[in-house]
Amino acid sequence: MALNTIVLVNQITNLSDARYCAGMGVEMLGFSLQAGQPQHISPAAFKEISGWVSGVKLVGEVTDLPVNELEELLLDYKVDLLQLNSLYYIEELDDLPLPIILRVMIDKDSVEENIISTLDLYHQHVEYFLIDSEDFSFIDETNLRFLRDISKQYPILLGFGLTKENTKEALDRIQPAGIALKGGEEIRPGYKNFDELEEIFEQLED
Repeated sequence: MALNTIVLVNQITNLSDARYCAGMGVEMLGFSLQAGQPQHISPAAFKEISGWVSGVKLVGEVTDLPVNELEELLLDYKVDLLQLNSLYYIEELDDLPLPIILRVMIDKDSVEENIISTLDLYHQHVEYFLIDSEDFSFIDETNLRFLRDISKQYPILLGFGLTKENTKEALDRIQPAGIALKGGEEIRPGYKNFDELEEIFEQLED
């Protein structure tokens, strides 16, 4: 299956998600490498899961982790990219050995000019910006306009507000570089309901 945009699926914790997403044509699978963070996965579990998938890039997700500790983590997790869920100094980014996805949060109090300043400051140092939100559960006309404007200038992965009903329209109107979705827990080992992901993937078929 071929998808018509780049897709990152974050917070992979089980082989069912990993194999399903890889088979559906997802380009990147994200794993939480940092102990204490949601959906953290051990080095052993990561190695087992990653050994069963091919044709995808593996992304390591971290938050507020000092660079020296992050570099130590990379000895145990062989990933292709890093997703930083918080801002780092630019010189720290340039010291990291892998391409960067930088997560940038927007909320109801965000000032658009401040977001754009952040994107402009970091854009030469990252591969993608993952635009996410904990406030907005859907894409309205106001944030659609803003997302469309920044997608014209920066490599944006849209990480919120996507449903089976609006994904195709949102991509047509915003035209980001790609999207970011989230994996989930298995119902029981080896058994997973993929209905929600499948309905979104159907909107992305070539």
